[in-house]
Amino acid sequence: MTYPEVNSLEESLAILKKYKNEINKDNYDSIVSVISGHAIESIYANERDIVLLVDMAKNNLSTDEAIKRAKARGDF
Repeated sequence: MTYPEVNSLEESLAILKKYKNEINKDNYDSIVSVISGHAIESIYANERDIVLLVDMAKNNLSTDEAIKRAKARGDF
């Protein structure tokens, strides 16, 4: 699956907002922090990145486990 390029922190946060009800507040705030930290360096999370972060938080996955699941979905 192809995800559109994201060009701002606001766009990334708008995407994350779609998944807000899937995770608890602490996980949501943690993901906002990760996205914001990368945005300082002009690295913006697209939907694939955000789905990966949400999946990791929701299912308590390691990065490797989340990437395997993403590959199985066709996201990589």
